[in-house]
Amino acid sequence: MAEERNKINTYALEVKGLTKHFANHRALQEVDFTVQQGNIHGFLGPNGAGKTTAIKIILGLIPATAGKVNVMGEPLTYGKNLRYLQHTNYLPQDPVFPEGLTGKEALGLVADIYKLPYKASRKRLGKLLGYFQLEDAANRKVGAYSRGMQQRLGLAAVLLTEPKLMILDEPVSALDPEGRRRVLDIISRLKGRATVFFSSHILADVERVCDHVTIIDHGRKLLQISTGELLNRYAMEQYLVSVRADQRREAAALIRQHKAVREVVPHLDKLLIISEPGEAVAMAEQMIPLLISRGIVVTEFMQNRTDLEEAFFRVLEENHRGGEVE
Repeated sequence: MAEERNKINTYALEVKGLTKHFANHRALQEVDFTVQQGNIHGFLGPNGAGKTTAIKIILGLIPATAGKVNVMGEPLTYGKNLRYLQHTNYLPQDPVFPEGLTGKEALGLVADIYKLPYKASRKRLGKLLGYFQLEDAANRKVGAYSRGMQQRLGLAAVLLTEPKLMILDEPVSALDPEGRRRVLDIISRLKGRATVFFSSHILADVERVCDHVTIIDHGRKLLQISTGELLNRYAMEQYLVSVRADQRREAAALIRQHKAVREVVPHLDKLLIISEPGEAVAMAEQMIPLLISRGIVVTEFMQNRTDLEEAFFRVLEENHRGGEVE
């Protein structure tokens, strides 16, 4: 029993059999996943997959139809006083603040609600306004902020109390590339100091900062896996090959006949070759000798990096075909 409690306490989140039915819709169906303390964990799925519903249940905002949730080692019971919320902060996709307050006053209100020491909290909120490039707007009314500025202010509010668990719903969706880079740098530095669980549709951002991901679709979990293993297992290898322009059509036809090749498509002045799963090594070893043996002049052959987005869509594709993804 003690061993089981210790196991649970290594998780910031533990979800078992989570199910949520609305009147005419099954939003979640027996979803299981765990999030280790100190990890940065991505929660992925298409629009309507059930991500926001799961987050609302974890926060105690709506009841589950069935299933169990432990947060920071504490069992979640809807409608009860949940102590873990003292150490948990949540950022919705579109944070809302009293429009009559300035940005500085809005953060001061958060500090006062959490009863943070006045002097230390004001010093910290000043630093956070600087981190999120809101210093010049600190004394402007929040009602005049753009959506991106409000999202940055929301992230500052989440970090202000130094929570142990942060649950973020699309935390960088309204930010420009520079703003996303800054926020992701801040999130990545939290690894080992806090747990970050966030949903996002910007998969390059997830790949950049996440240790692990959970993928759901149509209310069901498809996969929980480390980011590196997901790429190794599902991202098909790609190569770029350059041949003489007058031989490009012949080369493409020849490459397509190889059993290790899934697809060949033009890419600028090159050919992009995508391998079948597990056939990348064979393709790489055999492609150049094959082309040369037919008199085709190869001027360049290089690997083209694959990414999390490709792996994500392969997982969804296998699920839609009814294939096994675990």
